[in-house]
Amino acid sequence: MVLHIGKDTIVPLKDVVFILDYKEARTNDDTNKALKKLSDAAHNIFIEKHNIKSVVVARFLNKFFIYYSPISPATLYKRSKT
Repeated sequence: MVLHIGKDTIVPLKDVVFILDYKEARTNDDTNKALKKLSDAAHNIFIEKHNIKSVVVARFLNKFFIYYSPISPATLYKRSKT
């Protein structure tokens, strides 16, 4: 199964490590530091630059990918369960 995370971007559900609320991740110091550290070593993909609502971290072939999605974490969660 795949998860549609915005525009024409889909990610295999089995590769999704976690999904974060973007605003919460930016305001929490520990989460923000961890995300910055991970983003230095990962491929960062901005689905939209200005309307980011969630951060989707996926791992594929031992590489991390961070997707910045315009879709809320709650909606992504619901999509993952259908």
